Amino acid sequence: MAHKSRTIRREPKYDPPYPQDFYAFWPGHVLRAFVLLLVVYSAVLVLASLYRVPMDPNMPPLPYEGENIPAPEWYLFLVFQPFWYLTGEDSEWLSVGTFWIPAAIVIVLFLVPVLMRKKEKPASMATWKKAVLALIALVFWSLGCLAVVGSGYPAKTTGCPSCHNPMMGARQALPPATMGEYYKIERQRQIDLGGYRAGDTSGFGGSYKDANWQLRHFYEPTMTW
Repeated sequence: MAHKSRTIRREPKYDPPYPQDFYAFWPGHVLRAFVLLLVVYSAVLVLASLYRVPMDPNMPPLPYEGENIPAPEWYLFLVFQPFWYLTGEDSEWLSVGTFWIPAAIVIVLFLVPVLMRKKEKPASMATWKKAVLALIALVFWSLGCLAVVGSGYPAKTTGCPSCHNPMMGARQALPPATMGEYYKIERQRQIDLGGYRAGDTSGFGGSYKDANWQLRHFYEPTMTW
């Protein structure tokens, strides 16, 4: 069986004599990374101290507080947008937005090293080509930021303690004691009887507390509760 010939590309920077002037991990890279992390964490601490979640039970926040204030939930709102738009008869397409499209994106990201692999040493790229690639990357990054901000800014992320606090009743600040039983038995019974339909708000009482209800509760807590 003939062996397939393999071409080995020589990299001059790895040629002897050693040692050569490589990019040193210590101390240059470590110090640069430390300074960068210090700036990022300092910014997070400053913002967290300026925009605190109001948790004083004697002076609870209003239900609509938190709008336009960046929060970690903003990323999740973008992923959950199919639950907001695909309701009723359109709910059959939920799997496309909640599973297939995210799965395709993850697969493409894993395949990037394979798809962009080059067998030969790449030639130097012209300046205008680099500018075009940088512009395309900037456009995609800007669209991603706009999508995250656009789906997250209406959420009242710091107004939850307005109602979810001990002064509003028993276990208002805690998860229901029988949450598991409710989801396994009671809510399933409601679905089987047809009294509550996912995302269907046409009937009296609206839908049961599905993902669409959760999003509406975050966006409009005084109208959906």
